[in-house]
Amino acid sequence: MIVNRSVPSNSVLPHICYTDIVQAIAWLTTTFGFSEHYRYGDPISGAQVYLGNAWMMLHTAKAGSATPRQLGYGTQN
Repeated sequence: MIVNRSVPSNSVLPHICYTDIVQAIAWLTTTFGFSEHYRYGDPISGAQVYLGNAWMMLHTAKAGSATPRQLGYGTQN
């Protein structure tokens, strides 16, 4: 059995895509107070951030993909 030790075992770990991962990390840390756990890739293609017991994986959106805003959809509820 493979054990994931990057987050506590009782955590839900959402994966969220951003077109500019560096800008997303800056926004999440400044606006909400998230802390960066690690980055990976060269150039950066992903990161893990956390706030208390809340953890998120951030990924760079695939080339050619569109954001909900670009598609005309709401981005939050």
